[in-house]
Amino acid sequence: MVIIVGAGLVGAALAIRLSQLGIKVQLLERNAFTKPSIQDGRTIAVTLGSKRFLESCGLWQVLEPTAQRINHIRVFEQGSAWTLDYDYQDLGTDPMGYIIEFDCLLNALFDGVKNAELVEVLDNCTLQQLLPGEVHTKEHGVLKAPLVIGADGRNSWVRGQVHIKSKTKEYGHKALVAHFTHEKPHQATAWEVFQPSGPFAMLPMVDTVDGQHQSGVVWCGPKDYPWESIPTAELEQKLIDLFPFYGKVTLNSIRWTFPLIALTVDKATAPRTVLVGDAAHALHPIAGQGVNLGWRDVADIAQLLADAKDLGGDLGAEQLLSQYSRRRKLDHKGLYFFTDGLTRLFESDSQVVSFVRQAGLAVVGKIPSLKKFFMKKAMGV
Repeated sequence: MVIIVGAGLVGAALAIRLSQLGIKVQLLERNAFTKPSIQDGRTIAVTLGSKRFLESCGLWQVLEPTAQRINHIRVFEQGSAWTLDYDYQDLGTDPMGYIIEFDCLLNALFDGVKNAELVEVLDNCTLQQLLPGEVHTKEHGVLKAPLVIGADGRNSWVRGQVHIKSKTKEYGHKALVAHFTHEKPHQATAWEVFQPSGPFAMLPMVDTVDGQHQSGVVWCGPKDYPWESIPTAELEQKLIDLFPFYGKVTLNSIRWTFPLIALTVDKATAPRTVLVGDAAHALHPIAGQGVNLGWRDVADIAQLLADAKDLGGDLGAEQLLSQYSRRRKLDHKGLYFFTDGLTRLFESDSQVVSFVRQAGLAVVGKIPSLKKFFMKKAMGV
């Protein structure tokens, strides 16, 4: 048996996967583990690699009807004539990825956990202390397992209990997330627009129930920008001015805002403890890789645990945790430095740097092998 702390997008997926692999799980959640009662229409970018992982968990069959394919990705700098265009047909028949609404994903994970035979959910759980292989709780006493997995987010209680140091970087920006309907179809295209105030993404969504074309927006700007209070008509006009390609747009959701913060840790393991998801890393959303990186953590630790179980080994052995750390280190660090570097590159207003940026887009677009390399990275394959 293993204990997972945190029943979010990563922790719940891990519990489901481990149950499928024949490993018992106690899933601890400090809040109530229930289906969302308030609609949360934020969108999640799901890479092709993550789609395959969710398929292995038996979740994709539920999610597919609500998933919008991404067949094309267009990247450009505002005011520049250079663009970088990715087309899924350059690599085969699979799409670049998918856009799924947050609610749909949460509902599928909730049902998956409830239907998982080997998962015991202990919610509304007060966590008191963590020792190697032991979680002390108010409601259930001392829970013991050979391995405790922290999937409890950026402010991880597990990480704090085992004294793993983390480093946070605040970008001084925040992002607006919202849905807009628009006149022209999106043609299954995701856009990434770099502008002086911060990156902007237009993400294709399935049409509304009444047939209107719809996209999700992730719009980064200064942390003091009044995203929450700007009049709707003004917000819609600003979007048209920035992104005129879809014609008239209409706000079709409430607005969500969140600060842009990245996080790294000096290590992802401690004695009989491992971190996954945002407990181990948080990224700038510029590449839409956050939860996808967490699901890759899940796939790796689940396979290692399944192999150890089949051999009758210790599920919390130091050797197993070392293997996990080695497997995940390059992915964690590499993606952090890539997203952070990309953010700093496009924030600079230097004419020299601007030329380098535009030349870089042109070069990648003209060299097929390089272009395919970046496409595979974006697809998580």
